[in-house]
Amino acid sequence: MNGGTLSLTVRGENLLLHPERALLWPRRNTVIVADTHFGKSSFFSRHGIAVPAGTDDADRLRLTRLVQDSGAERLIILGDFLHAPIDADSQDALALSAWARELAPAQVVVVAGNHDRGAPRYESSIAWREGLWPEPPFCFVHDAAHMKNDAGEFFTLSGHIHPVVRLHKTGMRVPVFWRQSTGLVLPSFGQFTGGFAVRCGESEQAFAVGPSAVRRIR
Repeated sequence: MNGGTLSLTVRGENLLLHPERALLWPRRNTVIVADTHFGKSSFFSRHGIAVPAGTDDADRLRLTRLVQDSGAERLIILGDFLHAPIDADSQDALALSAWARELAPAQVVVVAGNHDRGAPRYESSIAWREGLWPEPPFCFVHDAAHMKNDAGEFFTLSGHIHPVVRLHKTGMRVPVFWRQSTGLVLPSFGQFTGGFAVRCGESEQAFAVGPSAVRRIR
């Protein structure tokens, strides 16, 4: 599964940056994404804000295809799996539970983010991790900036900030994978999410996500 992906070597490991805003770790048969924000559209609707419908279904389908096409045994979500707490018997919860079970035997692991506080750990097919989760040479975490002193020598894989870069020629904002000296920040996976414009430092790199490919732009 290499169509449109960009290969990146980090700490001796080969990672593939995927145009679906996902990171593939082939040696561990793992797909990694960040910031799905499931339930955001229904949360906004409950508060009287008109929003696009069907984004959760589309994002779950994208994840299913990523796992199936790559043959992954594991899907790791780097926090903000949910946008807000949901009741275990709600339609959102039932849909997520059914989806996670359908992915079996692939395992779904969520590294809890700030939006996941108070989220019910009701579904046994979804494993939850809190704080930092080291798996050398990497460390999975939602917000690396707040835990950089705890990560030690590990290279962090994180989300939280939804990084984007504004292209000079067109002025368009595009989601990016943002590589820093100690970690890689993934773009938000959820379609119904915003973005935070980042500036690359001298030793940093940005990889823009296009419709069918990932390209280095710095």
